[in-house]
Amino acid sequence: MAAQVLGSLAAVDVVALCQDLIRIRTVNPPGDEGPAAEYVARRLREAGLEVEVLGHGPGRASVIGRLRGSGGAPALLLSGHLDTVPVGDQPWSRDPFAGEVADGRIWGRGAADMKGGVAAMLAAVEAVAAACRSEDPGGGPGGLRLQGDLLFAATAGEEVDSLGAAAAARRLAGTPVQAIVIGEPSGNDVYIAEKGALWLELVTHGRTAHGSSPELGRNAVMMMVTLLAELDRLEIPHTPHPLLGTLSRSVGTVAGGVKTNVVPDRCVATVDMRTVPGQDHGAIVRAVEGLIADLARRHPGFRAEVRVVNDRRPVVTDPAHPAVQAFLDAAGAVRGRRPEPTGVRYYTDATELVPVLGAPMIICGPGDPRLAHQPDESVEVDRLVEAARIYALAAVRMLAGSGSTQTPRGSQRKDASGRVT
Repeated sequence: MAAQVLGSLAAVDVVALCQDLIRIRTVNPPGDEGPAAEYVARRLREAGLEVEVLGHGPGRASVIGRLRGSGGAPALLLSGHLDTVPVGDQPWSRDPFAGEVADGRIWGRGAADMKGGVAAMLAAVEAVAAACRSEDPGGGPGGLRLQGDLLFAATAGEEVDSLGAAAAARRLAGTPVQAIVIGEPSGNDVYIAEKGALWLELVTHGRTAHGSSPELGRNAVMMMVTLLAELDRLEIPHTPHPLLGTLSRSVGTVAGGVKTNVVPDRCVATVDMRTVPGQDHGAIVRAVEGLIADLARRHPGFRAEVRVVNDRRPVVTDPAHPAVQAFLDAAGAVRGRRPEPTGVRYYTDATELVPVLGAPMIICGPGDPRLAHQPDESVEVDRLVEAARIYALAAVRMLAGSGSTQTPRGSQRKDASGRVT
């Protein structure tokens, strides 16, 4: 059956799929994923899947496709996002929306993150569907028979708020799922852990004055300098994770003042913290609030506040989970070596999907994570084809095998580190 599916995959032009998706602009903000979702929906319908388009307002949509099995095993969910980050101000040597093929690569915004992954998943789904429809030339029963459903979600909004993944999770709630495969860039390596994210907005409040008489005002920018320096030294307890390392923190933006000769009365900064399992995000926020209160006591007139603008918890899967082992076997069969599962610092739509569906997360995609969000973004054609083969073979092994790879839903649990076990 695996050979049958891989044979069907050979008839799918995954390179053209990737080019088509790159040529549909889905820069977020504002997103505009609607046309890309309709493109995917049309392909899925033509392949014989049940299709549902989820609208998210004008011009925005996600799509869920379902290839039904017999119900004898939980579903496998393949998931990827349709939106991309902006092109940016740095020059590109190629048109970022042309999908040009050159030097063994496909070039364009989203090629690595992650229209390449979406194209590979779509190609794999089409190949599995074709194998299910095929007939045995010898007159036998023919056709691939899936025990579990093959689900494919192409979602909107991951680059900002994951609204599409949240909607897909709500729509699929209650569906037994044995694994969630996220096609984010990994170079087809396998990641089973991702850091959480806690983004904070800090605001300091001062009093305006003429720049020639700064003593008459309170400089909000200088307050922010003090606050950020103290925050950098703030002790935030955590235990290093074997796959994810330690907590990181980075100041992303600072904005304050209206004119050189005016003492600024307001300054806003954003801080990006990447957390590891076992950390309490609420406790971190309370620690920052305590720091602000301490600065106010030590510096009369100091006023500041903190607000959470993004809160994503770490996601970790037990490497011994049967679904992980089955996927690693499939990846090893395609690549010629079995990958060693590792972790990544970025977060994915798994932060929305895993808590609702209760299934283990696996990240594997053709893109090079070092090229994501960069000028001249690209994906290697060989990696793209390889990813499609991995997804297709994993689907066969996990859905058409002798049994489920999932722990029964009622017995799934998370251990103290947050792993799905």
